[in-house]
Amino acid sequence: MSLTRVRGLLQGLGALAFVGLTAAPAHAVPAFARQTGQDCVACHVGGFGPQLTPFGRAFKLGGYTLKGGSAKHDIPLSAMLVASYTHTTADNSAPPAGFSANDNVTALQQASVFLAGRLSDHVGVLAQATYSDPGSQNIALDNSDLRFANEYKIGSTSGIFGVSLNNNPTVSDVWNTVPAWQFGFMTSPFGAGYGQTPIIEDLGGHVLGATVYTLVDNHWYGELGLYHQMSNWWGNRLHAGGSADPLNDAAGVNGDLVAGGGMVTGYAPYWRFNYSNSVGSNSYEFGVLGMQTKLNPQNPNGDPTISGNGPDETYKDLGVDASYQYFGDTGIWSVNGLYMHERQDFTQSYSTGATSNNSDTLNAMNVNAAYWYQNTYGATIQFFNVTGSTDPNLYNPNTNAQTSGVTWEFDWNPFGKSWVDPEKNLRLGVQYTTYNKFAGSSQGASSNNSLYVYVWTAI
Repeated sequence: MSLTRVRGLLQGLGALAFVGLTAAPAHAVPAFARQTGQDCVACHVGGFGPQLTPFGRAFKLGGYTLKGGSAKHDIPLSAMLVASYTHTTADNSAPPAGFSANDNVTALQQASVFLAGRLSDHVGVLAQATYSDPGSQNIALDNSDLRFANEYKIGSTSGIFGVSLNNNPTVSDVWNTVPAWQFGFMTSPFGAGYGQTPIIEDLGGHVLGATVYTLVDNHWYGELGLYHQMSNWWGNRLHAGGSADPLNDAAGVNGDLVAGGGMVTGYAPYWRFNYSNSVGSNSYEFGVLGMQTKLNPQNPNGDPTISGNGPDETYKDLGVDASYQYFGDTGIWSVNGLYMHERQDFTQSYSTGATSNNSDTLNAMNVNAAYWYQNTYGATIQFFNVTGSTDPNLYNPNTNAQTSGVTWEFDWNPFGKSWVDPEKNLRLGVQYTTYNKFAGSSQGASSNNSLYVYVWTAI
């Protein structure tokens, strides 16, 4: 890496950090904080990012409708910008369009606009539109969640009932164990990722769905929903995953899982149940979740505009999760874990030779522990492990999806702890990922090791 490139990188990151540090107060108040009148640390561990506190979880379950801040008739808008640098041990053999194979890459990773807040007494929204580079290089609909919520009381039992319209299974959840919200909250677009993933983790943006949920006596949570493939008409207009944008990433690589691609057919049921409790400074949760998805594989020639006419292929996901948080006087400890098991029943793919077996299994584990000192300095370690069936045709040139490794991350969040400067929110993060195995092989796995540095700011 040349000295000129290093100097340019430092200047670029420094300039973006300066923008975050000197944002004008009149234009830089995050929508939720303005609505509630609460410091960012009331809802978010570290005062920034998606990891929620008990208060943050209650705010989301209540439909984003709690008020108490200075907002009167303001449109609930916020914005987010992420710039990053990635260094990989080996050159990228298939770099995204517009990028070289060089192993040192800088990018304006994403820019997002949010409609976020209360729409009425019982209706609220968190809707995100994102420009990503590398990526679609279009402004596309990102994670979005429109909610209705209301409290109820039946005899001695009280609770919250709600409905969520969203475009990503598990985005409606309030715990940082599920796929939509688990660590890493920011990851490199040039990194190798976590290898093969269950389909429940890959449907975001490809589907639209509705779920109903209830929290009973502040302990017992249940949620049921159905998801359907986004139509081509909506997919084109939202620059999202319509019927002309099937799940067709290469098997064994971070992302989708059918070698021939596929589209969701019919309605995919989703369910989630858990128990949670807070005792003193401790908060914990354990639960289960699941989804059954049917895919219609593409034609054998891989033309993404033509869907197959044969029988559907079924993917059954079952997961168990647990979470623990301790809120001390000067720091917050948290541990999150998720184990997902998926059964994949192939019909067309097996008959065309895309898979070696008529059924496979895939297991994915993600466990992480974090400590935040004074909601300012954070350190996280994550262990990930993917195992599954041996299937040479599906995972060619290797024979299985085994991927395992460790991620370390260190963060600095200077703002979000008071209303002296409520408009400022910034995270500087350094992340390093190492691999013991990747895509079924330990040989050469370490060539995927990567260093990721990012600047994440919101207004």
